[in-house]
Amino acid sequence: MGTDPANPETSPRDGRMRRKNMLLVDEDLTTQDDHLNGVDLNRDNPPFWNSSTGSSGNVQSIVFHGAAAQSEPEIHALDAAAQLGPIGQLSMYTDAHSFSQVLLWVKNSNARLAKLTESLLGTFSSHNAALPAGKFYGFDKANQVPGNRGIGTTDEYFMHVYQVPSWTLEVEPTGNGGADYGGLGRNGHDGFILPESQIARVRTQLAQTFAVAYYRQAGPPSISEFHLVDDASGATVFTAEWDTLGDTLGDTLGDTLGDTVGNNERLLHTWQGQAVQLDRNYTAWIAFDKPMRWQSGSDVVVLPGQQASSLATETTILAGATPLTAVSGSVHWLNTPGGAAAGYTSWINDALTLSLNFPADAANQAAISAATSATLKFRSGDMTSTALDTDPSTVARWVDGGWSGYENDAGLDQTDSGGSDANIHYEMTSATLGDPFVIEAGTSSAWKDPARTGEGFVLEVLAAHRAVMYWFTFDEQGNQDWYIAVGDIRGNRIAFDELLQVSGGEFGPGFDPGQVTEKVVGSASFIWSGCDAGEMEWELDAKEDQPRRHGRMNLQRITRVMGLDCADTVAPPVNETARLSGSWRDPAHSGEGYTLEMLMDGRALVYWFSYDANGNRRWFFGVGESTGNGATTTIEFDEMLTTRGGKFGEAFDPADVELLPWGTLELILQCGTGTATFTPTEQGFPAGTLDLARLTSLDGLACP
Repeated sequence: MGTDPANPETSPRDGRMRRKNMLLVDEDLTTQDDHLNGVDLNRDNPPFWNSSTGSSGNVQSIVFHGAAAQSEPEIHALDAAAQLGPIGQLSMYTDAHSFSQVLLWVKNSNARLAKLTESLLGTFSSHNAALPAGKFYGFDKANQVPGNRGIGTTDEYFMHVYQVPSWTLEVEPTGNGGADYGGLGRNGHDGFILPESQIARVRTQLAQTFAVAYYRQAGPPSISEFHLVDDASGATVFTAEWDTLGDTLGDTLGDTLGDTVGNNERLLHTWQGQAVQLDRNYTAWIAFDKPMRWQSGSDVVVLPGQQASSLATETTILAGATPLTAVSGSVHWLNTPGGAAAGYTSWINDALTLSLNFPADAANQAAISAATSATLKFRSGDMTSTALDTDPSTVARWVDGGWSGYENDAGLDQTDSGGSDANIHYEMTSATLGDPFVIEAGTSSAWKDPARTGEGFVLEVLAAHRAVMYWFTFDEQGNQDWYIAVGDIRGNRIAFDELLQVSGGEFGPGFDPGQVTEKVVGSASFIWSGCDAGEMEWELDAKEDQPRRHGRMNLQRITRVMGLDCADTVAPPVNETARLSGSWRDPAHSGEGYTLEMLMDGRALVYWFSYDANGNRRWFFGVGESTGNGATTTIEFDEMLTTRGGKFGEAFDPADVELLPWGTLELILQCGTGTATFTPTEQGFPAGTLDLARLTSLDGLACP
């Protein structure tokens, strides 16, 4: 020990107190001639390597800085790990040490970075101090920290090279000789190791505090989605959602809009089914791109270390520049799942609801004409009091020591301040419009996007506010594909939270239901403005090297089901065959089946969702004629068709879709059972017969 140039009493060397990387050290603990070998890794970094203070060129010194800057493989490994992030997403760095209970940092010439680092350190220290038996970690203010000076630490390197908040964390105990926990207080290193009774607390609380710092550096919050729901009917009258560009939808919009959009931008999509009326009760649902409030038990509370003001929100509705009179209820943060418009989306408390009513008073009557654009202006901070991004069209991200794409109330970027969101505009009216459209039994139909002929949906509205959806489409290579989902009806919306892709089937006698698997691959939602028009949104998981896929379609009715008109009072079914509409399958072939619509004109439409002999998903369809109007009905489909050539997503072109003959199908059905006899003409599909049982009945057309 006496060979150390520093005083051994104040500079311990061995065991957990050693600070050098122990190069060329053997495993024999009784030898002493190698105990000073190695380099202090926290002195081996540019830009302040070989500083005049804080490091040494003496190989035996405990703070030996190495032969050159970044001379050690550990330092190269640390930098390589950061690059794998990738480095463009790095927004914070900490080097954790024992001991002293302080946060040590330096600053460069970037004033924004210094200000944001000081603020982040304040969040860190305040949070840890507010925890049970927590400790306050002291740190110097920016005006106390000398600029462009250091001793070669890793946090100095990350601060200067990558322009991110960086510091050295010295954990408990304080540097008072361990007196915090009964140490002797002889020198700064006595009490270096925490007593057993404190280790779990320090470990757990520092992990929680780091999570808060990571949360803050994940980025400022922004509104991601807004719904306005009519309370009386449960119908959604207005929606707005920011679509992140760079996924499937973004690629399409980017191609359309050219250089005005990119991967770091969003586009606001809005839909309105009915104008917002005066003297009518609504519920606003606002979702954000991060969880916004801290939860303790069932209660929303202030995040430890924050002020009570962090819970404040402010809602204003404007007609032009004029604030409208609005009666609004308390903000209710959502801690149950479900998404729009009653639950959170991805995390607890990433969405809220509040009630709204616009009285027909003189002020509102003067501001609202027959059709007036209104603006939602909303202010809130996240749980660390970081204000909203006022312009979510540019995705806030960390760039060169500050936030880029994070605008304030004046629309200015690079102020790191944020403000109120006033981007969502919807139509209001002084007219009395009555109830908005809600889904009826007659919404059961085949639907398509008029611009995407060749793919579409079959929707079955069931009892108890449930629905089944079949999506007949293609994959990216032009082969047929299909999805199925069961969803909940919510006014004029249907949420299909689990979009299923079914695999493992084989057409014909080789079909084995034990080989069939279902995989949740995404979600979809449908919304209608009336009986014949609506919109759908879908989202599919990442696939191979592709990112998450997302898109929207306009909906147009293709068919009308016998006995289920929409919006008008309907007489009983034209005949008993109407009750055959619904889904059918052979119980021995679970994993494939038919959806059947008996149409208004007496014909029948069938879609058969199945496979080929190689297990590829296939679908066939046809329009047939029925005979019999009693207990048994025969439906002959003399020309069953199939397709090929369409491409999934933005590559879809109706001109690519080829319509091909597939064969014939005969259904002989009673209200709950029947048979399907088929004779394919496409090679590789054997003829056969299936024994059918009813799987679903359409709402309003159930069998007795």
